[in-house]
Amino acid sequence: MQYLGGKSRIAKEIVEVMSAEREEDMTWVEPFMGSGKVISLVNGRRIGADVNHEIIALFKAIRGGWRPPTDVSKEFYYEVKNNQDKYSDHLKAFISIGCSFGAIRWRAYARSNRGDNYAKSAHNSLMKLNPLIQGIGLYSCDYKSLAIPKRSLIYCDPPYRNTAGYGFEFNHDEFDDWCRDRVKEGHYVFVSEYNMPEDFELVWSKEVKVTVSTKSNNMTKTEKLFRLHKKPPFKLSLY
Repeated sequence: MQYLGGKSRIAKEIVEVMSAEREEDMTWVEPFMGSGKVISLVNGRRIGADVNHEIIALFKAIRGGWRPPTDVSKEFYYEVKNNQDKYSDHLKAFISIGCSFGAIRWRAYARSNRGDNYAKSAHNSLMKLNPLIQGIGLYSCDYKSLAIPKRSLIYCDPPYRNTAGYGFEFNHDEFDDWCRDRVKEGHYVFVSEYNMPEDFELVWSKEVKVTVSTKSNNMTKTEKLFRLHKKPPFKLSLY
């Protein structure tokens, strides 16, 4: 399902870049799991976390067999929005994002002149994602509170600098320092962003059409992937 800042168009490419450096025993950790598109393409031990407890509840519910609705009326959308205490976290996550304009949480009921069924599209996307997220350790917490196994590969997709964000405050300087501390502990750290401080090395970039935009369907942005750890030496294995 569409998600603000989602990486569906570039997930495969950046996973290939990071996987090339991942050592065999490394746990893949995502403190900003978001839509789950990136981590769903990864094998081995995986941990996914997000400060949005509702989106984590949605993934857990899907894994447990819950099937989201294929149709959500405008009336029901606003019924849930205005009476959130009455409804489950996983249903609120599905409706507030999957059925909202621009995939921005509770922005407005999504509809188009073509009569697109946003609920059905989100439903189908989640059903395809379900088998790919089995076995992931899922946690609802702030990135600073996440327990990370020793020597992990950490992929971060935080709220970008100078963008609308996700409806909550985010201190980028604190995040940058947190990344530096993780590298000192022996982890590999990659970050998706438009710009990062000079000690973060640019390792990949691509111009991508922004499909979730409140202004234009034709906007393009240059997505970038940065490395903070020292690139590991190339190893040639002979069989």
